[in-house]
Amino acid sequence: MKKLFLILPILMLLLACAGPKQNFQFLEKTAVDQNTGLTWARNANMPGRQLIWRGDDNVYEYMKRLNESNYAGYADWRVPTKEEFTTIIEYAKSMGYDKAKMDSWPYQKLRMLGFIDVRDYEYWTNSRQSPTEMWTADLTTGKVAPRPENKPYYLWPVRGTSSR
Repeated sequence: MKKLFLILPILMLLLACAGPKQNFQFLEKTAVDQNTGLTWARNANMPGRQLIWRGDDNVYEYMKRLNESNYAGYADWRVPTKEEFTTIIEYAKSMGYDKAKMDSWPYQKLRMLGFIDVRDYEYWTNSRQSPTEMWTADLTTGKVAPRPENKPYYLWPVRGTSSR
């Protein structure tokens, strides 16, 4: 019995130091964030290229086609808010972030979790900063900042309402 009392605190310490709890339940095409309730597309580069916010073959057109196709059984996909992107970036950083080590950058950590084709560049959010700027999430540095809406960025669809 004494051995159990000696081992138990060590086990608890090891579990506490093991890192963040796995947030996501991965399915074939989606990943459900157990903390926020959001469902992210598992493929973080579904269009296969960067898109512009407005103009020909833009973010709106892509989202319209995605919802018309009932991707993964859902027709309510949308562009994430800056707050939603901040949450997933902070989770990635909680797994060990060092700006000097590329293998610790958010896009790398999200790939290690099981997301597919997470890019080391900026992604659209649906949050507007000004009449000509939208907030983007940089998955290399983890920064969320306003950028001109006439530049191309990646698109990572999400669905659901954040419970946070």
